[in-house]
Amino acid sequence: MAAYHTKAKDVAAQVVTSETDIEVGGELVHLWVKRAKNAVGKQPAIILAHGFSGVIHEPLLRYGDHFAAAGLTVVLFDYRTFGRSGGLPRQWMDIPRQQEEWRAVITWAQSRADVDAARVAIWGSSFSGGHVMDIARTAPVAAAIAQAPFADGRQNTGDPKTAFRLFIAALRDRWREMRGKYPFYVGATGHPGTLCAMTTPDAIQPDWWQKDQGSTMENRITPRVFLQMLKWRPGTTTAEIPCPLLVQIATKDAVTPPEPARAAAANAPKGRHIDYSIEHFEIYHGAPFKTAIADQIAFLQNALNMETLNVDA
Repeated sequence: MAAYHTKAKDVAAQVVTSETDIEVGGELVHLWVKRAKNAVGKQPAIILAHGFSGVIHEPLLRYGDHFAAAGLTVVLFDYRTFGRSGGLPRQWMDIPRQQEEWRAVITWAQSRADVDAARVAIWGSSFSGGHVMDIARTAPVAAAIAQAPFADGRQNTGDPKTAFRLFIAALRDRWREMRGKYPFYVGATGHPGTLCAMTTPDAIQPDWWQKDQGSTMENRITPRVFLQMLKWRPGTTTAEIPCPLLVQIATKDAVTPPEPARAAAANAPKGRHIDYSIEHFEIYHGAPFKTAIADQIAFLQNALNMETLNVDA
């Protein structure tokens, strides 16, 4: 796409990071805020959240560093019950709760003295890519990026045998929730045949991903969320998104199928998609990351009326 390119060797050295918490529904949501060291006054901003069962960790912090070095105020957050945010039971996934957090963080970011409230973008990868497409329909945001997004629960069920086992696990977990009992957990990712949410070959997280997640990462989730996911189709309502939407598609992705994401971009009035010949997790690292982040910043420079900048990788 773009005017953005990376040359320097240490983008993080150009950026100042602070951390804080905000309260959402009586629980704390942990935030990371990044700005360039030489930033002055109000800037456009971008808000990022992690994907299915993840936490804010090195790969996402790297995205944040690039956005900050390019002239954005960056806000990243862990969902409640995940990572460094509060809330119980841990690893509890719930779509409406997570969207409540998105809206709270957007409001908080727009209230900051160093943010141009009219130029705030949202960014989500994988499961959070679905949130971004959903939230962008009604939230006061200026642009949205959905990277390898979850677009349609009806087309994201995977292997029928595993899907049936997960459905039974979801009912069991929901039954326990209704009775005030401890959750019934399943794995988030695992090898084919295991009782895990993601079991396709490209769902096996590479060594660098597991290492970078850090100590707050847990490979388990409450499967009750599958009862919501079957009905959640954020990619089918993108015609209602008024702002520019960039959908980045990993064409070899077996975790979040490319076709619903491509249709989501096509249906958005200001949507576009870019294909990358990679698997689901490859976009976070190496050459695919460099290409993807350059495309994202070029998109934001146009959508948020930013000046063209050359920033390092």
